[in-house]
Amino acid sequence: MDDLQFRRHLYAAPNSQDPEFLAAKQADESRAQFAQEIEELDSKIAQALKVPVPEDLSNKLILRQAMASHQQQKRKSRIHLALAASVAFAVGLTVNMLQFSSAYNNVGDYAMAHVYYEQDNFSNDMPANITLASLNNKMSTFDGNFIDMIGQLIAADYCRFDGIKSLHLVFQGESSPVNVFIVPERDEVAFAEAFSDEKLNGKSFKHGKNQVIVVGDKTESLNQWKENINKNIQWSI
Repeated sequence: MDDLQFRRHLYAAPNSQDPEFLAAKQADESRAQFAQEIEELDSKIAQALKVPVPEDLSNKLILRQAMASHQQQKRKSRIHLALAASVAFAVGLTVNMLQFSSAYNNVGDYAMAHVYYEQDNFSNDMPANITLASLNNKMSTFDGNFIDMIGQLIAADYCRFDGIKSLHLVFQGESSPVNVFIVPERDEVAFAEAFSDEKLNGKSFKHGKNQVIVVGDKTESLNQWKENINKNIQWSI
């Protein structure tokens, strides 16, 4: 779990017991410290939202004057609570925007960062033992399936692509692995049809409700990969 995924998970569920999240928190002292601060803030907000009902409310309702006084006090409490909650929300939003906004301009930037992060986990001579049935079992999550294999598939597993559940496929390439990402379409990160750096090339194209992103080294014919994917992938309506 990278820093961006960790922070998004932390904001969404500060007290999450997800094993991957807990492992990421324990592995880095700065993450653990920041997580503790967010958990404390979440606890304070939860306490602030607890508005106790006065025990003598029924007695106060008997007297009209006392009831009016009580209602006035109750309105003041709600105003103070709303202000406190607004301040807490504004602080959290400001911290998120100023310190933890995405470092990636588009899906291409994130795809290349993802490939570099996991490049030591795959080699081009790994056995291609992923079956078409196993692949399509995972593809069903995204309402799609492959008619036939488009290459020698050495890995197929779910991943977090900039915080969203996606499918990461790794194929044998000409000289190094070719990475294919199936990512549900969304607006948070800009679409990039073509992208590259000094080592990698990439192409993105849209299929139904998903984006397909292909990343390979400079020796790969990504147009051929794109053509093979277009011929062999189907999407449910």
